Amino acid sequence: MVRLPAAARPLYPYLKPAYTRATGIASIFSRPLSRLRGGYLPSGIVATMERAATSTGGRCLVARPAEILERTPPLGVPAGHPAFETSRRESVPRVAVAELPGARVLGPHRAVITAAGDLLHEVSYYFGTTRPTEHPLFLHPFPPPPRQVAGRLGVLASRGDVNYYHFLMDVLPRLGVLEQCPGIEPPDRWFVPAQTRFQRELLDLVGISEPVRIDAGRVAHVRADCLVVPGLAASTVVNPPWVVRYLRSRLLDGTIKRGPGRAVYVTRGASANNRQVANEPELLGMLAGRGFAVIDAGQLSVADQIRSFAEASLIVAPHGAALANLIFASPGATVIELFPAGCVLPDYWKLATGVEGLEYRYLSGRGAGAARSRAQLLVSDITVDLVQLAAMLDGLEDRASASIS
Repeated sequence: MVRLPAAARPLYPYLKPAYTRATGIASIFSRPLSRLRGGYLPSGIVATMERAATSTGGRCLVARPAEILERTPPLGVPAGHPAFETSRRESVPRVAVAELPGARVLGPHRAVITAAGDLLHEVSYYFGTTRPTEHPLFLHPFPPPPRQVAGRLGVLASRGDVNYYHFLMDVLPRLGVLEQCPGIEPPDRWFVPAQTRFQRELLDLVGISEPVRIDAGRVAHVRADCLVVPGLAASTVVNPPWVVRYLRSRLLDGTIKRGPGRAVYVTRGASANNRQVANEPELLGMLAGRGFAVIDAGQLSVADQIRSFAEASLIVAPHGAALANLIFASPGATVIELFPAGCVLPDYWKLATGVEGLEYRYLSGRGAGAARSRAQLLVSDITVDLVQLAAMLDGLEDRASASIS
């Protein structure tokens, strides 16, 4: 999700690195400046949860050991895209939980700061940065004083948690991390965002009710007697299969089953330079003739999103956060992910491989040239090759007919 006006989004691939470099320069001045009023910005950096705990009298336990993920590249157009080949084998570092006395969480990007004043980089990594000092919290030398919280406060809030995908794949799995670490006593309360409808609905579904929440969207800065910090399942878009299994176990109603022949198209609506499907009217006309229903996931409740994906036998969708709902797809279903011309991202393929029995395919669109980076892809629109898509759908129908006969 790119938070720029539609007309400015094509500049995002150039503005983002410039913004990041400028932040790194600003941190040289903002850190000493912060000491003039509160000194709430980090004065140092600590890389790992173990070192953060050791340096502040806390403790750290490993919830999950390091692992290697291996996946089989999917079918799609263009065939054998290198983005899938380079992601077929990935390493996932160990995941830990730390108890940090007197630690804080600061700012809209949820930076964890120890009682010694160190930024805990392991759980405070920010998108697109290469150094901790490029974190956007360094742009604001005078944050408000922290709200003191008695007892044990669990941190679920994370960078990007206003986005549906990141809330599902980064925030909620921290509960699963903590559950895999029985040596850590559960928190009394939770620091978690609850500003949007989907955030509140998902929190209710996993049993984190309003009385035990401190809303990270309203409280910008907290300090706890003991901050309980479950690690992120992955700091980049790796989508480990255990996360998919965990979320299915917590959120998916086992009575919802795939409906044979149920096909859905997930629209992103009209928002230029944001992976909008430029020829969507023609696409919808073609899909209507094949019995597709159209859904706008952003307009549905979480329960309805879960049901729509769980009941579908076939899902066609442009790349976007709504595809996080593939977590809930049923065995035997197929998804076709649509991309701008000549390029793909492996994010939702990785997620799909964690759903048993889900088949993933991809289709890159028509047009001259291809996005050369993730940032460029995110602000490119999609012109779907209707002939190629029709051929893919025909192939799936022929295979289904053959399996019946």
